Amino acid sequence: NGKFGIVVAAYDTELFGHWWFEGVAWIKGVLRHLAARDTVELTTASDFIEEHPPEDVMALNEGSWGQAGNHFTWRNADTEWMWPIIHGLELRMEALVARHPDASGDMREILGQAARELLLAESSDWPFLVTTGQAREYATQRFTEHVSRFQQMSDIADSGEVDEPGRELCRSLYEQDNVFPDIDYRVFANREQTL
Repeated sequence: NGKFGIVVAAYDTELFGHWWFEGVAWIKGVLRHLAARDTVELTTASDFIEEHPPEDVMALNEGSWGQAGNHFTWRNADTEWMWPIIHGLELRMEALVARHPDASGDMREILGQAARELLLAESSDWPFLVTTGQAREYATQRFTEHVSRFQQMSDIADSGEVDEPGRELCRSLYEQDNVFPDIDYRVFANREQTL
């Protein structure tokens, strides 16, 4: 009919490199093959929508790939205790960003590590593993560990001064997981103020 079309291939990225080690090489090969085609244009969902604004809108019911298509896998009697802790960490991080909107040097490193620990504490893997029972003790231990690390970094930030033991702790915690090297702690600014 001459209309512009799009094909969407959605994947649970956890599969690539975690459960399916060669999946990273596979997706790389697929993308390179498609990029070499004259009849295919690779894009992102946001770029496509910007270039081709939708003419119709539909409302989707909230859902999940979890058990029963809802959020039970992550929020249930076994994991309910985690959520007030997570929400408390998020509020504390928002307060830290408000108190230190343009931190530099050591304070920026401390706040960056607090942001990393918050993201790690928020990982959906912990409640998932608690619910499925696959690694309940490990998941609980990792969750509480990231909560504790976040609190340590936040306490240093709240003190207003970063001493040598604080710097060493921050470096040590970063090396333990070594993730998100370029994180900007300010992404946790209070959402009500940034809208």
